[in-house]
Amino acid sequence: MLGYEGYIYTLERKTDVKMIFRCQNRDCKGRCHTSPSMDTVLSEPTEHCHAPNLGKIPVLDIKNKIKSRAADSEEQSSTILHSVLRSFPLDSAGQLPKTDTLLRTIRRQRQAISVNADNRLPDHLKQTDRGENFVLHEDNKMIIFTTTSNLSILEACKHWFADGTFKVCPKDFYQMFTLHGLFKSQVIP
Repeated sequence: MLGYEGYIYTLERKTDVKMIFRCQNRDCKGRCHTSPSMDTVLSEPTEHCHAPNLGKIPVLDIKNKIKSRAADSEEQSSTILHSVLRSFPLDSAGQLPKTDTLLRTIRRQRQAISVNADNRLPDHLKQTDRGENFVLHEDNKMIIFTTTSNLSILEACKHWFADGTFKVCPKDFYQMFTLHGLFKSQVIP
C-alpha cells in the first residue's frame, strides 16, 4: 500500500522499471507510478473521482507498524497497541478502527506455534519465564505440563480436584485433563 497526497493506493502491477498503484477506492480510476524502491513518484497521479482523506494515511501507518511489531516480537497485544498509539496524531483519531479490531489485527499477525516433525514441542515452550522446566513428560500420545515447584505445592494440598474435557482441547489431542489443589483456601492448577 502507498499513501500519497491524502489518497491510498494498492499495488496493481510491478515491472523492472516501475510500480503501478491504483486508488484503493474501486470506483476511482486514479493511478500512481513509483520507482521499484517506492522512494520517488515517477509521474503525478491521475485524477481521482473523490476527495482525498488525509486522516486515513496515519491509520494505515499505524496498522503497518502494529503488524510488523506483532510479527517480530512476543510483547503482549495491548503493550504493542498502546506503545504504537502514543505517536498517533489526535486529529486522525476519528479514523481509527475500534480497539478490539486493532488487537485482532495483532493476533492475526502472530506466527502460529507448531510442533516439529516428530510431534515434539519447541524448546522455548518447555520452560517457564523463570527458567523452570515446564514439561514433565512428553511422548507421541501424552504431554504433562507442570514444574517441580507446582508438584511440591500439589503434594502439600489435602484436597485435589480433577477435570477432564474433550471440547476445549487442541486439535492434535483427544482430551485435556487438569489437576487442581486447594492451597490456602484457593484452588490452584
